[in-house]
Amino acid sequence: MTDITAATYVPNLSSSAFSQFKGKTTKIGNDGANADSQTFTVSKAGEFNFKINNTFTNVEIRNDRNEVVSTIKSQESAADATARLGPGTYTATFSQANRAAGVRDYSMDVTERQNVLVTAGGATLKGTAQPPENGDTGVQKHTFNVVQGGTFTADISLPNTRWAMMDKDGKVVAASDSGKTDTNQNFLQKPTYKLEPGQYSMVIVPPSSLKTPTDFRLGFVPRNPDLTDSGTTQESAIQKTLRERQDRLRQWASEAKPTTSTKA
Repeated sequence: MTDITAATYVPNLSSSAFSQFKGKTTKIGNDGANADSQTFTVSKAGEFNFKINNTFTNVEIRNDRNEVVSTIKSQESAADATARLGPGTYTATFSQANRAAGVRDYSMDVTERQNVLVTAGGATLKGTAQPPENGDTGVQKHTFNVVQGGTFTADISLPNTRWAMMDKDGKVVAASDSGKTDTNQNFLQKPTYKLEPGQYSMVIVPPSSLKTPTDFRLGFVPRNPDLTDSGTTQESAIQKTLRERQDRLRQWASEAKPTTSTKA
């Protein structure tokens, strides 16, 4: 983790999985509102998630050619944006939506958005969950590229964590929560997900009780859907319970409000 508070320090986002910009809007922007700017670099092309944790705050990110690559505008809650950035130097300008407001603190979290390749052999996402603070829920967003479709089971190592996978139209194709580990639940009793080739967005919501940064692993393992605990295709009681839980989770994910604002 990189904590950026000194104006003379120019961080490299490619060298840290998580960075946080902090400061105060002590300057005056072009529109007359209180503002502040911070500079960062990217040494390796990648996709990054930017999340402003303060209400009624605007963020504008420009490259070294003074071109706007992403904007974020929060209202009554935190807001985020995703941007693909190439190697270079960038400037993030933070300004207050309310010109009459005085000097305010701000913080912005930056995480690398992973692009995970899914084949017939499955896939694994490794990341670090951050504890919620300053109104930030700790939500992570990543991209899954399915090149070979199939049926999979999924496991996430972080307890009490929710996740959902959505297609390009925002339809939830897989969702679950780790809850409390059931030591009696074997591989054949776990829910399955059928994934078609294509690109999907993954949203991960860590537990609100998380106190320290914690590494986690989310894995997709291929599964023959015809195999069951009893050796038949008949739905068992545990499969029915799990299926109904997946339906509720899909409904939760589909009702979640989108907060992403992106400008390529």
